[in-house]
Amino acid sequence: MKKWVSASLSLAMFFGLATGISSAQAKTPAFVSVVMDGEKIWFPDAQAFVDENSRTLVPVRFVAEKMNAKVGWEAETMTVPIERGDQRILLTIGESTAMVNGKEETFDTKAIISGGRTFVPLRFVSEVLGATVKWDDAASTALISTREGAEAKYDQWGRLIRTIDLPKNAKDYPYILADVPNEMYEMKYPHSHPDPTERKVSSELYSTIPEFKKENVDIWMSRLKAFGAVWLNADYQTIDYNWADELFANKVQLNGSELKYIKRYVDWVKENHIQMEGYLDPEPSMIYDDGFGGYHVRSKFRIKFDAFTNNERLIYDTWFPNDVAFEKGVWYEGYTDIYLSTNVGGNWGRTLKVDPQASLFRNYLMKKAG
Repeated sequence: MKKWVSASLSLAMFFGLATGISSAQAKTPAFVSVVMDGEKIWFPDAQAFVDENSRTLVPVRFVAEKMNAKVGWEAETMTVPIERGDQRILLTIGESTAMVNGKEETFDTKAIISGGRTFVPLRFVSEVLGATVKWDDAASTALISTREGAEAKYDQWGRLIRTIDLPKNAKDYPYILADVPNEMYEMKYPHSHPDPTERKVSSELYSTIPEFKKENVDIWMSRLKAFGAVWLNADYQTIDYNWADELFANKVQLNGSELKYIKRYVDWVKENHIQMEGYLDPEPSMIYDDGFGGYHVRSKFRIKFDAFTNNERLIYDTWFPNDVAFEKGVWYEGYTDIYLSTNVGGNWGRTLKVDPQASLFRNYLMKKAG
């Protein structure tokens, strides 16, 4: 018997796009952004990522909530039925073929189960359901369109711009996005130079600094996503010094001394039996120059600690709040400013990396996820 499941259940599905990701990136894939009709999809737990076939994978809540499709699960046959209107898709776990309106079609990856969730290919499912899909390779973003928006205005990352209910400090930004709440815009700025002429808000940076162009910003955002994919995901049962090397590779390397501290944290993860998962989603239109040579990218984050012995140094972070009693198995979410810098002079546009002093908790807002 076919069982339809609601989007609130743990079944998750993912859709594939060609990305051209390198094998080094695929080792610890950063999650992929998904923008639908100009609004970014904020996934609550499992994130979009790239599989071994260089296909991007995204969660089932997207199909049920955003594409208004019915999503089911047939345990006996290990199949996932999807229906919307007169369109019918039947995907089988482990198979690269699907039944579409009773006819067999082939795609170039496989539906799988991982971490208790079901993953299936996107362009295939999205286009069958009537959407068009584009891929912004530089920004690692799937752009999905289900309707025409001739009157709407979008930014260079395909995001819908709003002109009503603006935040109090709207002038600080080049534009205001439809899918970003005012509390993220109105969050205080990090510690800054006392001379206001030294510091710059995002609107000033984009209008006056030549390095602030999409090709450079995409590189910075890619590094931040890759950094977050390592930084906020650790398991004492599997972690080793390769984790430290990977984290260090995305940071400004003034010298090699920080690597030994990261390796000490790896040892602490094993000793303290830390298991955590999370993601960092940087917003390219929200960057702040503190006047001291650092750029802070406002980012959304989500994190969950599944295991630990002591609530100490759960993250590699010198500002870790030991006065906060994190509950195990609970998702926390919020906004933070991640510090980027460079040790390159002149044309530094492609060189920004995560600063050694970057912290999730230095300038942040956080709450339990609803």
